[in-house]
Amino acid sequence: MPHPTSRLAVILVLAYSVVCTQAAHGNDCKIPTLSGEYGLAINGYISFSTASAPLPLSEFSPIAVSGTVRYASSGKVNRSVQVNVGGAVFPVVDSGTYVQNTDCTFTITHGNGEIWTVTPVKHGEELEFSVLSVPGAAGVGAGTMVRKDKE
Repeated sequence: MPHPTSRLAVILVLAYSVVCTQAAHGNDCKIPTLSGEYGLAINGYISFSTASAPLPLSEFSPIAVSGTVRYASSGKVNRSVQVNVGGAVFPVVDSGTYVQNTDCTFTITHGNGEIWTVTPVKHGEELEFSVLSVPGAAGVGAGTMVRKDKE
């Protein structure tokens, strides 16, 4: 029967070789960058209350957003959307950047400071996303972007 220390040594060597192999191959993400134009739809809730969390449901208004988002493989993103917060409709047009995360998702930082997490699905034909933060607000929302420029 092998000594427990030798088993541990074998496990450590195997773990090290896996890490080195992954590092040698670099980014194994199937979609290394985002590019193209996507139609966007999001539904959720938003609050501009300055009260401390957790906020009561009565502090939130429904929010719906639709429009387009264009990604460049250089890490730039542009969006042009219509936002409806509790019946008040207004446009948002801005630019920002995106970076790929180690788990193959992307973090997008829009020009107004919003931060999203995006996960490519269906070979990048769709992007599922969630809104992580909106400056000056607390919100909950998720949506899908569908590639438009391949129609």
